[in-house]
Parts: sequence; C-alpha cells; structure tokens
Amino acid sequence: MADVNIQKIYKTYDNKKVLENISFDIKEGEIVSILGPSGCGKTTLLKCILGLEKPDDGFIKIDSKKQSDWLKDKRIAYVPQKYANFNHLTVEQNILAALQNSKVNKKQKIEQILKSVGLDKHKNTYPGWLSGGMQQRLAFARALAQDTDIIAFDESLNALDVETRHQMQELILDLWSEGKKTVIFVTHDIEEALFLSKRIVVMGTKPGIVREILDIPFSYPRKSTLRFDEEFQKVRRALSYIIRSETIKSKLSEGEPAQSTALKIGLYYWPGNSPFFYAQDKGLFDKYSLPVELISFSDNRQKIEYWKSGKIDVLNVTVDSAIRLIKETDGEIIAGLNISHGGDALISREAIEPIKKIKGKKVALEKGEISEFFLKYILYKNGLKLDDVDIKDLKGDEIGTALISGSVDAAVLWEPWLSKAIELSRASVVATSKDYPVFADVLIAKKDCIEKNKEEIEKLKTIWKESVEFYKKDEKDFIRAIAPVVGLSSQELSQQLAKIEFFDGSIDKVVEIGKEIENVIE
Repeated sequence: MADVNIQKIYKTYDNKKVLENISFDIKEGEIVSILGPSGCGKTTLLKCILGLEKPDDGFIKIDSKKQSDWLKDKRIAYVPQKYANFNHLTVEQNILAALQNSKVNKKQKIEQILKSVGLDKHKNTYPGWLSGGMQQRLAFARALAQDTDIIAFDESLNALDVETRHQMQELILDLWSEGKKTVIFVTHDIEEALFLSKRIVVMGTKPGIVREILDIPFSYPRKSTLRFDEEFQKVRRALSYIIRSETIKSKLSEGEPAQSTALKIGLYYWPGNSPFFYAQDKGLFDKYSLPVELISFSDNRQKIEYWKSGKIDVLNVTVDSAIRLIKETDGEIIAGLNISHGGDALISREAIEPIKKIKGKKVALEKGEISEFFLKYILYKNGLKLDDVDIKDLKGDEIGTALISGSVDAAVLWEPWLSKAIELSRASVVATSKDYPVFADVLIAKKDCIEKNKEEIEKLKTIWKESVEFYKKDEKDFIRAIAPVVGLSSQELSQQLAKIEFFDGSIDKVVEIGKEIENVIE
C-alpha cells in the first residue's frame, strides 16, 4: 500500500493552462475518485501521477519519496479507457504476460486471479471472443497480476452497459476489501464516484482546478442498494449541480482577456446575454467589421475589478450595480439589454410564508452584487433589512450547491443556476423577479472609452438589436444555435429565455427602474 501527495501541480500545453495549482492527498489504502466534466484535465492529472507526463511546476510524492525515485523500484498498475489487452494471446497468456517479472508460482497466481474476476472458465479464450464486461474484467485482472500498491483507473468502465458497470464497481470493491490497495479512479460518472470512493476530488475547468474535495459519509462494505439511499441521492444531486455548473462554464470564454485590439466585453453567466453569442455564431460581428472578445465571468466582482482597471472596455451589469459604479467612476450606461421576469428568485429549502418569516434564516448570495441587492429590495418591500438575515457570501454556482447540500436555509439565484437548483434541492420559491421586476441588464463603459470607441459602440448596439430581432423572428433557430454554445439543452434554454424580455438597446425602461430602486441602493 502507498499514499500519494500532490502539491501545487501546474501543466500547460501550447501556452494554454490545463492544470492550475492542483493539491490533494490520497491516503494509504484509500479509494479516491477524480471527478469532473470532459476537458477539465482529469486524464492529464492522472498521467502526471503515473509519471507518464511531467508537470511544469509542483511535485508529487509517493510514500514520502519523490515520485521519480519511487517509480525506479515500483510501478502503478493502470487500467486505461480502452481495454489494452493482447488480442493475440489467450486470457491466461494475458495474465502470464503481466506476471513475467514476478517470482511467484505463476500457475497458482493465474488461477487465483482468474477466479477472483470470474474468468477461470475462459482462460483459453481470446479477448476478441469475450463480451465487453469480460474484456474489462481481463484488463482489471492484468492490473491485479502486477501486484502493485496502487491501481489507477482512467474512465475504465465507460463502454459498459449500466448493469455490467454496476457489477464491475462491486467487483472492484470486493477485491479492494481483500487487499486494501490505494485506488485512484478517474471518472465523469457521479454515481460511480459516489459508490466507490472514500473521498471525491471534484475538478473545475478552464484550466483544471480542484473545485472541491468531498468526504463521502458511507461506510464499507457498500451494498448495491446504497445507490437508492436518500442520503446517497442527496449527495448525488449536489455533485450533479457542481458538474453541470462546470460544464456550462467550460463552454464560455472565462478568464484573462487576450492582448488584442478587440473590444473587450465582460459578461455574466446569464441566458440574457444569448444575443451576443448568437451574433458571434452567425457572423454579425464580422459583418459589421467589429472585432470583439466576449468574456464570461462566474465571479462578478472580478469582472468589475477588471473593468475598473481597464482590462475590459464594456461591462455587463444590472441597473443597481450600474448606478453604484457610475457614482464611483466616470462610467455611463450605453445600452439597455433585458429585464428578468422570473429568471431570478429567492428560494428556500422549506416554504416561507409570509416573507417576514425569513428573519433569522441563513441565506446564500453573492455579496455586493445583484443577488444581495435583490434580497435587500425584497426585504425593504416587506419591512425588513439585510441585518435581519444571516448572509453566506458565495459565488453564483456555489450558491445552489450550498442550498442542495443543506448548509443554508435559502438562496438568491439566477439562471442558468436557478432552475437546476430548484429541481435538485426541491426548494420552494419565495419570490421572483416577476414579482419584483427590478432585474434589468445594461452595458456600461467609461466616458474616455466611449469617446475613443464611438463607432465601435454604435456597431455593438446595432448588432445587439439585430440579434434580438432574429430571436423574435425565429426563436427555434436561435435556441438551436445557442444552446450548445452556453452548455444548456434546447429545452432548458427555451424555458429560461421565456423569463426574459429583451430590449433593443434603448435605456428608457432602465431609467424607470433606476428611479424605483435608487432609495434602496442608498
């Protein structure tokens, strides 16, 4: 058995960050899953642990030794995505090949291993004649034959049907319980990670980071019926929400703006920005010879800081933030984009009626941003203040996770996080932006930027208006084009867009809302 220590791993390919500041431990004899959406760097991280890839920075230790020193004398058994069996050898010969450097009684060892994986009656069969499940059993048997302290699986059960996959998971646990080897299991299957693991390392994307590390509260041995346990499903729902959030974020450009002369626009993760992505997909920016960089942010505070420091030219914010920022800077509203009619809401784990009963509850939101203002506005309209609730400050996609996991009583969320949080947490809706229509989106820019880019800003407004007209004219085509871009299904995007009223760029409605909320902002 062996423990693994991973510290501050960075990896870059072609000047693109793949892994950033990856740190976690795997204890001796522990099963740890690395879970995340496609493209988050799971396999790259595993290859770094196996010694097949070299990190640009950071270190890996195994049994307190440098990885390179440990690998001189030992190895990690590896079960890849594809079976990697020798098709020209029988099942028995495949195991023998894995035992070639072993000094044990090979015949006895082969019989023992084949019995353990249920292949003892197929020892003279060639892999091509085996079912997918049996071929995977053979790949696992070859890994066991190496008798290593660590076994690594890289999405190894992906090709199997559900029932065979469950059987393989149970087989892995049975064999692990006999030898208590250290197991590293890379997967994007949430249920699989939950069923097998003592801990789950949840990865985020662009670049690959450690988003969360979850201790799984179920003891071993684990019965197949655990998959239907209510607590199991509760953790599964929370993980599902995290992975969905990371998948959405992976679709959109997030992070540092490129060093270019393009007009840089900082956006929310919010379906109300879909006309920008439709314009990009349909070539409207090229049509009007307007090079732009659309940068989406899950951390709205970072987006505002980038705008203040000049990294971003045009900023997408809600009216309340626009009023505040204009007072703090020399900014100006240049366009009205949309207003939410139910795409934002205060939701709670238990029904709160009347709203005054929210007093003393723990509420997750993003402080200093629209979610805090929305709660403040709701409370103001119901004779309460922010001090009457216990606020937990989180970023957008983290808010829903907190509600689903039960660490807060209520949350203020917006799409694309809202609907899924309600579905997975079974939350009650306390109030929405349909009841309190003050969620309007605008674009703002600093006056010197407006002066310098007059022509570009006029083109931007024209493109927005044209894209909105396309949406109103052919909603189905619009949704088909944009759903995969923003990481949503067509049905999800359709439902979310139905809660949004788009403006043609004019600010008349925005001015009205500004007057309505000015007292609350102050």
